[in-house]
Amino acid sequence: MDNAARFRQRLKNFGFSDPAIEAAWPTWWSEDADASSSAKTELRFSVSRKLGLDPRSLLEDDGEPRFVWRDEARFKRLSGESELEKAAITSFGVALGNVLISATRPLSTIQGVGPTSLRDLILRRQDFVRLLDLLSLSWSTGIPVVHLRIFPWPQKRMSAMALCRGSRYAILLAKDSMYPAHIAFYLAHELAHVALGHLERENVVVDLEDTELATGSADPEESAADAFALELLTGESSPKVLSSTSRKVSAAGLADAALGASRELRIEPGTLALCFGYSSGNWAVANAAMERIYSSAKPVWREVNQVALRELALGDVAEDVLPYLMAVLGGTDSR
Repeated sequence: MDNAARFRQRLKNFGFSDPAIEAAWPTWWSEDADASSSAKTELRFSVSRKLGLDPRSLLEDDGEPRFVWRDEARFKRLSGESELEKAAITSFGVALGNVLISATRPLSTIQGVGPTSLRDLILRRQDFVRLLDLLSLSWSTGIPVVHLRIFPWPQKRMSAMALCRGSRYAILLAKDSMYPAHIAFYLAHELAHVALGHLERENVVVDLEDTELATGSADPEESAADAFALELLTGESSPKVLSSTSRKVSAAGLADAALGASRELRIEPGTLALCFGYSSGNWAVANAAMERIYSSAKPVWREVNQVALRELALGDVAEDVLPYLMAVLGGTDSR
């Protein structure tokens, strides 16, 4: 059986990113373990559980690693991703989703609940729907939400993933932003896939990056999820927030207008700026307005994963998996 160095290189040659390999490597491994056949076997089982690989394929030194859940996903907005890359994303996500679900209490479900009902529930306590409110909604209905800080492949073009295991769901976010409104839309979109029953045919829906809303002719499920997300965030599935002269608005003007109208419209000001971006295509102004709408720019993933670390029952996570989970969430590895 290959030694640890050759095994690492084999994973890397297969396409896994260095951070993913390092995170999946067990904390108990040492140079002395390389002399033990049983330790090298357990190393392969440990790595396979975290990356979604068939452990038997890792025991064959001349064989190619195989993914366990490669055919369970539907990919949205594909643009040339290889079958191998799609298999890596799917199996990595399902393996992580299993860990998250096992550490989350099963609660009520949002499947079949409409966006207006969810919005009304949030607006009983808040002026508008914020990212933090969507996170609270997700966790309160037993849906763990995390933001990936490690990705299986060096090229990361996934924005988010929703997955189903039995009657349980999990959401993995991957798109980075310094402002919460961007991530709120992605999370609302994934919640829509759950609520609308889009995970009934396949167990995983992977949304790849795109700055445009889906159209009815492109993908009915994506159109429905976008409409659901917009109605949850704004109260309208096709919000009209632009005047006839708004295409000439400045970033400062857009920020002032969004801040001034947000409480009356009951729409978070950053979401209003995004509506302008979607409607006009003028993303330069919409993104520049974010700098004025929010008091400071900060990585949104930190807030998402801080909530996750508070909500997850980390004591239910297997001891050899916990350092991996912490690394994926951007926490401190105990190594």
